[in-house]
Amino acid sequence: MRILAKISPFFALFFVLATSAYAQATQMTPDEAYAKAYAGEIVLVDIRTPEEWAETGLPDVALQNDLYAPDFIQNLLAIRDQNPGVPLALICRTGNRSGNATSQLYQAGLTDVIDVVEGVAGSGVGPGWFKRGLPVRASDAPVNAAITTVQP
Repeated sequence: MRILAKISPFFALFFVLATSAYAQATQMTPDEAYAKAYAGEIVLVDIRTPEEWAETGLPDVALQNDLYAPDFIQNLLAIRDQNPGVPLALICRTGNRSGNATSQLYQAGLTDVIDVVEGVAGSGVGPGWFKRGLPVRASDAPVNAAITTVQP
């Protein structure tokens, strides 16, 4: 019991820090993400895998960065550096991976990250990018020509 009393403040602090960081991370819908990416107000980054991109395509305004690649963080930082001052918005299939990644990045000090809820395929939160009828491109096609963000 004494050991529990000694470590419980640590867990309480960890819980508060983890939940407060997640609560402060910004979220937006796919409609908002499309409009803001098209306007150059965010950099939309699809963090799904190359296999997922090949199977379904991806938002035509999104850059690509595989969450499971060993150089994911380096690539994300390169995207941020190529597009200075523009927040990064992450999207995945259903919003789970982007939510977790956004939360962890926020906790690590990268506070200009946004979670695109619903993802591309939809979730309990909403229908997602595809069912909303937002523009999609093939994984090997270039990003929408109107987009000013740069894929390193």
